[in-house]
Amino acid sequence: MPPLPSWVSGRTALLGDAAHGMAPNLGRGACEALLDATAVVDALTAAPDVPGALRRYDAARRRRVTRTVRVARLANGVSTARHLLPVRNAVVSAAARLV
Repeated sequence: MPPLPSWVSGRTALLGDAAHGMAPNLGRGACEALLDATAVVDALTAAPDVPGALRRYDAARRRRVTRTVRVARLANGVSTARHLLPVRNAVVSAAARLV
């Protein structure tokens, strides 16, 4: 899904896949949702009002999650490529050895 301009509208915030759905190749979906929840709690604890806290959450999480979504998209593209199968297989094999 394309990135949203904001995950927050007033006193409402999106978390997890609702905010930043990603391909499952990295297995990070649930982890990112938990990190979002922690960031919301931290922001609500630190800010004097809910809308300000949610804007703080959005600012704190957006850059890092955007990178993770891009890497997941790339991994999905490589792992599901139908052309240049030998190249794809070599890349996937090399990545598996790194992990």
